[in-house]
Amino acid sequence: MSRLLPADGRVAVAVATTGADAEACLAQTRAAAAAGADVVELRADLLLAGPGPRTSPAPRSEGPSRLEGPGWPGAPDRVGDVVGLAGDVVNEAGGTPVLLTVRTVAEGGGAGLDDAAYSDLLHRLIEGLAELGAVRRPAALDVEQARGGTAGLVARAHGAGLDVVVSHHDFRATPADGVMLARLRAMADAGADVAKLAVMPRGPRDVARLLGVTARAGEELDVAVATMSMGPLGAVSRLSGAVFGSVLTFATAGGAPSAPGQLPIDRVRAVLDLLPPLPQDRP
Repeated sequence: MSRLLPADGRVAVAVATTGADAEACLAQTRAAAAAGADVVELRADLLLAGPGPRTSPAPRSEGPSRLEGPGWPGAPDRVGDVVGLAGDVVNEAGGTPVLLTVRTVAEGGGAGLDDAAYSDLLHRLIEGLAELGAVRRPAALDVEQARGGTAGLVARAHGAGLDVVVSHHDFRATPADGVMLARLRAMADAGADVAKLAVMPRGPRDVARLLGVTARAGEELDVAVATMSMGPLGAVSRLSGAVFGSVLTFATAGGAPSAPGQLPIDRVRAVLDLLPPLPQDRP
């Protein structure tokens, strides 16, 4: 079972950092841990561009911007800064598992990287994280399925002592059931510890279809599955997904949501506490 998931069968509630500099990320990490988050997601893609994540606010003449590709100028320096910040976030999290994510623009994030640049970046990050040591190393790394080379990245991350969340985000629609199940199956085949699928509903039936696919994936696939339907219409999936086998949901802890439809962690907890725990024999 992934280190991101509670051993007692509860659904893991994750809170993502949305800060544009290191100081904000660390403050949000402390707030998430204090609020009882099961996972802190460090969104490295939302950090200020420039020579790297900063430990102090940027000058007034600068504003938040995206990590830019395809060459991502200064990548080696930035990778070192991100790795160092990841270790600091692990320390501030106080035992709460940390998930390191670089979300691309193609999937709703801030990193303007093409597929080759994204793969190169993740390989560099994995190399740096391997040198951190187990005490300061994040528990897991997010790998976007659509960027390609998933199995190789998963294997390398596992070799560095990292669990892997393989993810796919569709901000346009909710694909056909067979397409969603095929994506989750491919994640499992690539060696994912958690297979994450987020989709955008166009109506209530789309939300219901996602939950149905989640239940089917739990029956057919040997992988922990985390699914969510985004936006206000899909918010119910963030609360009821546990009934259908989703192991992970995302909430906020006083900060901005990292994706549409996220709810405050105290409200999410209140609802989840009313639901039965997940089976103990989950992947």
